[in-house]
Amino acid sequence: MKKNKYLISLDRIKKSSQKMSKILAPTPCVFEWYSSNLTGSQIYMKLENMNIVKSFKIRGALNAILNLDKKKVKGVITASAGNHAQGVAYSATKAGIKSIIVMPKSAPMAKINATKGFGGTVVADKCNTFDECNEYAQQQAKALNYTFVPPFDSEDVIAGQATIGLEMMQQVPNLDMVIVQIGGGGLIAGVASAIKQINPRVKIIGVQAKNFPAMVNSWKTKKLHAESAGVPTLADGMAVKMPGKITYSVVKDLVDGMVTVTEDEIANAIAFLQEKGKIVSEGAGACGMAAILAKKVNVKGKKVGIIISGGNIDPDKLTSVTECALEDQGRKGVFHIKFNNAKEAEKLMDIAKKCDAKIYFPCGCAACAKCMPLKKPLVLKAYFPSKACKTKFGKAYKFN
Repeated sequence: MKKNKYLISLDRIKKSSQKMSKILAPTPCVFEWYSSNLTGSQIYMKLENMNIVKSFKIRGALNAILNLDKKKVKGVITASAGNHAQGVAYSATKAGIKSIIVMPKSAPMAKINATKGFGGTVVADKCNTFDECNEYAQQQAKALNYTFVPPFDSEDVIAGQATIGLEMMQQVPNLDMVIVQIGGGGLIAGVASAIKQINPRVKIIGVQAKNFPAMVNSWKTKKLHAESAGVPTLADGMAVKMPGKITYSVVKDLVDGMVTVTEDEIANAIAFLQEKGKIVSEGAGACGMAAILAKKVNVKGKKVGIIISGGNIDPDKLTSVTECALEDQGRKGVFHIKFNNAKEAEKLMDIAKKCDAKIYFPCGCAACAKCMPLKKPLVLKAYFPSKACKTKFGKAYKFN
């Protein structure tokens, strides 16, 4: 392993884990049967969406704040798309410290409300992008004499995130590969630091949203640089134009490969995790699974770890993303139909049953008598386990 002045030592990671364990319990790392069966591999999911703030970000924030001298700290401030915000708010409140969180105007309401619920003061009307928030927060830190808690480019933050890698190697010690999502790079820098010091043979693969590929391009060109603001991404937690200097330094030495995933691939992974794994994941959290399902990484015959890095997604967005993903897979149909009596409705449901289809009526029922007779056609939604089932059903009823 190359010498790197920013590499977090394994001893420091273990000490961080021990200190944090008084507040934060380890998250599960579970086997995922469906993706394993599809790819001929063994996929294990580290469920960071199961901790107190539903995101891995609590680790870095907590470790950084636990290392502050509370007597000398007036308050803390940070910038975040939402998950680091909750981590800082929760950790600061536990430590009895005031916190201010600067978030983009586009931040999901679920993340804003959760941050407030954890005791943070949210400023979400000043900046459009994460990078603008980061600059504004640092300016306010000086003006208010608050301590700035970096979202990723900090040794304390990286050491906190590294505890994920430490836990993964304890829970599934013979992993061949770990796929890690990247925004500013704190998560992958930490996970890679821990895992490579425990077992250098484990491959670390980074995945980034194609709309924000700053770290991927920096890694490929071997030179840190910013990207122009990308178009919006479902992986809002990874929408970072400029990776950190510290994180990049670690990533360039320890990471074995990099890939990007498209918005459709992220959406399909969110829907897959919800349907097959019963896991609620935000866009960034689903990127490791997206890389696997889209075959961006060869995992066949390997034991692979991925990180469901967060589950903070607005309910309306989750519904919309799932609907779009099913439509993209050819598994959703919308059609108009008129019943004269309940028997005709029962006939439709009988055909649907034979095609393994699920039909949903506007009233939420399955052809109850209250819907009959109908004076005008109903717009019904049908969901199918496969595109072939939809085709079979479509021979009887015309879809729009």
